[in-house]
Amino acid sequence: MLWVKKLSTILLTYINHTLHINMIKSISFILAILLGIGLFWAIKHKAREIECYDRCSFKHGLALTQAHTIYSVDLQDPEQAPLDIRDSVMRGYRLIMNTPHYAPEYVKNQLSCTNCHFLGGDTLGGKNGGIALIGVTTSYPRFSKRDNREISIEERIDNCFQRSMNGVSLPKNSQHMKDIVTYLQWISKEVEHIKDIPWLGLKFLKSEYKGNSQKGEKLYISYCASCHKENGEGGATLTALEGKSIPPLWGPQSFNDGAGMTRLDMLSSFIYWNMPYQDASLPEDEAIDIAAYIIKQKRPQFQRS
Repeated sequence: MLWVKKLSTILLTYINHTLHINMIKSISFILAILLGIGLFWAIKHKAREIECYDRCSFKHGLALTQAHTIYSVDLQDPEQAPLDIRDSVMRGYRLIMNTPHYAPEYVKNQLSCTNCHFLGGDTLGGKNGGIALIGVTTSYPRFSKRDNREISIEERIDNCFQRSMNGVSLPKNSQHMKDIVTYLQWISKEVEHIKDIPWLGLKFLKSEYKGNSQKGEKLYISYCASCHKENGEGGATLTALEGKSIPPLWGPQSFNDGAGMTRLDMLSSFIYWNMPYQDASLPEDEAIDIAAYIIKQKRPQFQRS
């Protein structure tokens, strides 16, 4: 029986060895295929002026707080818009992704809409999602505390141009305005039937802490300066996919003192939910400290055009 045990041991060793080699070969083959697909995708998309993202089949289950209903929402790819509006949708998308480049006559700094509205606002907000714009066209006209009256979606966009872009008024009947609205309508088309969309806007922090700008300066250097620079000027391209640069947070190329981001509640909430970029992990108090520091820095003065 000893020879049977030896033979069994030899056979098992051979089988394990063979399986190990085959497994390595299989894994290597799969990795090679994935690498090839990745290289093909990169080469195919490298020369394109604006990157769009293939997320049409990506669904999110969303529960509305005022009703026990779960909605399945498709995120809309701008390139998949119907032919009769596709050109306008794509122009609107480009305007949001690289606003100074496509609307230089109306933008007087280096900020783009996508610096706050990540991926052109075609997200559901929350952690690392920026300020969502899906459904925004269904929520206007609406009352504006700042204007103390009901305003249209065009007026809200114009406010962003004059304040966040430190620019001049974007005419309601301009092609730029029409294209931006068409784009927003396209990405909002799946939620036209939903009222009180819960993911729009920022979810404000409930903390009553007012922040410490001295602590904020140290935290800024630790967490923010590597991208936004110590002088807040921002700079290099962040990702080719999003087509945006790292935004300046203060100084002549940033938003003016009439923008919403100069409010502590607004900026601290944005930082908490979205920063560091793609790895939002700061405690509430630290986000508020950093916001207090940024708000104290010099920036352009708002002048309504």
